[in-house]
Amino acid sequence: MIDLEEFVSTHERPLHNFALQLTKSEDEADDLVQDTWLKCMVQQQLLVSLTVPKQRSWLFTVLKNRWLDICRHRKLERTLELSNEPIAPAVTPVYRLDEHLDKLPALEKEIVRLRFWSEFNSRQIAEELGIPEGTVRWRLKSAMDKLRRYMEKSDKEERCQL
Repeated sequence: MIDLEEFVSTHERPLHNFALQLTKSEDEADDLVQDTWLKCMVQQQLLVSLTVPKQRSWLFTVLKNRWLDICRHRKLERTLELSNEPIAPAVTPVYRLDEHLDKLPALEKEIVRLRFWSEFNSRQIAEELGIPEGTVRWRLKSAMDKLRRYMEKSDKEERCQL
């Protein structure tokens, strides 16, 4: 595991400065940095395998993406506040993702898990599984196509039952 005290002391100042540049607010910068540290706690295994510059790049990307999420959310809130029309709740199909994932071949299921749960890129997945990067990308696309078909079929069946 990662030595968190050393890790934080290595990256805290540059990360906080970057957050401050984005937010222009000390409080929001602190919140962004805190969110980034929380993500670090979950991704310690990944971070241990990275060099210090790659760790910093990963941290900056996580922080920037979190900031973009916050900005999008605020924009949506402003749009909704300006709208005088009542908003009808959206009907969202319920997907049982675990059920659909279980239908995939073992290798494709593992690639999807590593890509979306562990947030590995195709190179890292290839190294982890000992297969070429091109094969990882092809299998991931194949798995996503299958999942999409499974979900569409499930959605159609659900609508027929209504």
